[in-house]
Amino acid sequence: MTTQTLVEQKYLIKLTPENSVLVMVDYLTGFLPGLRTMDRDTYMNNVTALAKIGKIFQLPTIILGDEGGFRGEFFPQISQYLSHGWRIERHTPSAWHEPKFVEALQKFNRPKVIMAGISIDNCVLQTTLDVLRAGYEVYVVVDVSGTESKLVEDAAIMRMTQAGAVMTNWVSLASELMADWNSSTGDEVGKLYQEHSKWGES
Repeated sequence: MTTQTLVEQKYLIKLTPENSVLVMVDYLTGFLPGLRTMDRDTYMNNVTALAKIGKIFQLPTIILGDEGGFRGEFFPQISQYLSHGWRIERHTPSAWHEPKFVEALQKFNRPKVIMAGISIDNCVLQTTLDVLRAGYEVYVVVDVSGTESKLVEDAAIMRMTQAGAVMTNWVSLASELMADWNSSTGDEVGKLYQEHSKWGES
């Protein structure tokens, strides 16, 4: 069996609440002016949806970012829905160079890392490449990540995909984690779609 086949099979194993960890990268108010690939209301709606997904499925969560100065404060959705998350400060674009981040991933011991944040071409990209190199499987939530231009965003998505990451969106993520509408989380996911997606509009 080739290495490529092994990688393909690995990513065919679906995300579940038991095999996944959520990493939220730099959801800080000071970075919002640089977000140009999505309108602000849509972006904040999607961030809220992803934070709720973390709560609904009680995903082990790592919250990356340093408050204060030009960075501002964490989005209120982070505290509201992800109060169980580990907050980790760092001083490098890639969180992999922060020992506390590596320690948290090792403690959770989940093979699949769900990654999202500002900005997709900088800290999300750099962290994704290092996490992939360490042997984890990374799923980037593209509609909860953004940057300054579509060209830059496309280049980041292509580089992460070429490196082995999988691109997804929050609606697909919620359905994959839920798996069955008759499950204990089915009603909550239905409500999530009604409140935050076009599928819930009349």
